Amino acid sequence: MSKNLILAIALAFIAAFSAAPYARAVDSEVGTVTRIQNSANVTRQGKFLELQVGAVVRENDEIQSGPDARVEITFTDGTKLTISENSVIAIDKFLFDPDADVGTILLRALQGPFRFITGNIGKLEKKQIEVQSRFGVIGVRGTDFWAGPSQNVYGVLLLKGIVTVFNREGGRILSVPGEGVNLKSANEPPGEVTVWGAARAQAALDTVAFK
Repeated sequence: MSKNLILAIALAFIAAFSAAPYARAVDSEVGTVTRIQNSANVTRQGKFLELQVGAVVRENDEIQSGPDARVEITFTDGTKLTISENSVIAIDKFLFDPDADVGTILLRALQGPFRFITGNIGKLEKKQIEVQSRFGVIGVRGTDFWAGPSQNVYGVLLLKGIVTVFNREGGRILSVPGEGVNLKSANEPPGEVTVWGAARAQAALDTVAFK
């Protein structure tokens, strides 16, 4: 599939993604906390609960990490989400139905850095995997990537696979490991795709590394 076609599909998604909030279904179990460093909590149905290894993660949970914290969530398909310190991630929707060849992951990165590694959902034919930040949407296609504050902008770094990064002003495609893009505002298109140097890439990964 050409880069232009991938980008066209990604830009088409944003209208549906932004037009209305996701439907709130029963808060089904979608994964578990598999690693944790220092303190982290979840807001669930108006309650504030402390997270521990083995804790169940549910659809519509909002995960908050404390100072010097790390949280690794493993979804039921094997997808891994690692959250850095002082971060907030909302799990809006998760569906993994290999029998129907359908999968959906919709997250909101409200604050802080994170790393996302696609599991078996990335192998499905009909899938929608997206992470929305206040700067734009990251569309995922069987991928390992990092995103978060970097050098005074919001950055997205590709580690494996393909991601699209887009907002209402335009979009970019990252398809080579080590490529990254900067986002300064939801009202400006993503910057040019560049290769991040080793120092910047390592600094990004350090924010989600367990100590």
